[in-house]
Amino acid sequence: MFILKRLLCVISLFTIVQPALALTPTHLLNYQDSYGNISLTDSGDIQLPDPLVVSGDLNLENSRIRLLPPSLTVKGNLNLAYSHIEYLPLALKVDGYINLAYSKIKELNFGLQVHGDLSVAHTQLKKLPDNLYVKGNLLLQNSQLRALPNKLVVDGNIYIGNMSLTTLPSDLIIGGNLYR
Repeated sequence: MFILKRLLCVISLFTIVQPALALTPTHLLNYQDSYGNISLTDSGDIQLPDPLVVSGDLNLENSRIRLLPPSLTVKGNLNLAYSHIEYLPLALKVDGYINLAYSKIKELNFGLQVHGDLSVAHTQLKKLPDNLYVKGNLLLQNSQLRALPNKLVVDGNIYIGNMSLTTLPSDLIIGGNLYR
């Protein structure tokens, strides 16, 4: 009998899988400061409400959140550094920078527009999308990129340290400098 109870306990440990905790906009008030910033750093796999409008910054650094809501608007900056995010939503609007450094990002959206800096440093990204616009700086250091995309426009600087980038696209528009 003891062995049977023990076996059932072990089996139940392996079969119980906890789904992502779904947060409502009311729940998010607990994580929001007086400036409209929401910080869920070091959080577990949380499901964010859809649509989600953040009046300040959204900080998901080092979180285990895997999916962002399909309709996400961030009036400030979006920090996804060290996060488990693999894809950005198609209806993403961010008024500030997007930090994807050390994240698990696999792909960026075609025609993505970033109104601040974009960091994909230390990621496994193999390519950037065509028609990418970055108002600030583009940080690519130690990434897996082999080439820059077509019709890339960067108003600031591009940082390409520790990359095997050998050629630049002929239609590249850069307002600042290229740094190795």
